[in-house]
Amino acid sequence: MNISIKTQSGVALMMSLVILLIMSILGASSMQGSIMQERMSTASRESALALEAAEAGLREAEAILGNLTNMNNFGNADGTGNANGWYHIGYAPPVFDDGTWDNAGNEVLVGNAVDGITPRYFIEYRGLVSLNVGGAEGSVRNLNYQGRGDAAGGSSSLSADAETVRVVVMANGPSGQSRKMIESFYFFDPDQVAAGGNEG
Repeated sequence: MNISIKTQSGVALMMSLVILLIMSILGASSMQGSIMQERMSTASRESALALEAAEAGLREAEAILGNLTNMNNFGNADGTGNANGWYHIGYAPPVFDDGTWDNAGNEVLVGNAVDGITPRYFIEYRGLVSLNVGGAEGSVRNLNYQGRGDAAGGSSSLSADAETVRVVVMANGPSGQSRKMIESFYFFDPDQVAAGGNEG
């Protein structure tokens, strides 16, 4: 059987072009999906690195507080006389203000770099608090402040005073597109610091 070339009218060419178009759309869609996944994994990695640096900055601040021997860095109750990055209650800079963290005015302390990321933090004195462990107020389970409290969760009539500080740490990711902040409250024994610190 002889088929004339004239009767074909380019059907095979049209079918090939349609199949090629479908394959191109599928390839572009697949490529777009892998680009999106790569961006998501990059953002996740950057976020994890920023969090790691912020946690390292918090440990650094806690180590400084653990070795604190006086309250002079916090300055006076009226917000004057403080060292850079140390504040009395109510005078800490705004946490979500970019100007706080660019350190142009020495408002924060600069921590040691972790994987090329430098955490920044400030420490705010919050005052003396009384921790009531047990007694009429009930039991505070697993409290182990300066060796006081009952780790088994039983009742105790012990009470203790503690100096309280707030630590806020910020770290940007490697590209600067992500930011992690940690806020922590740290308690230490008033006997740790010299008598007559700035309680005012």
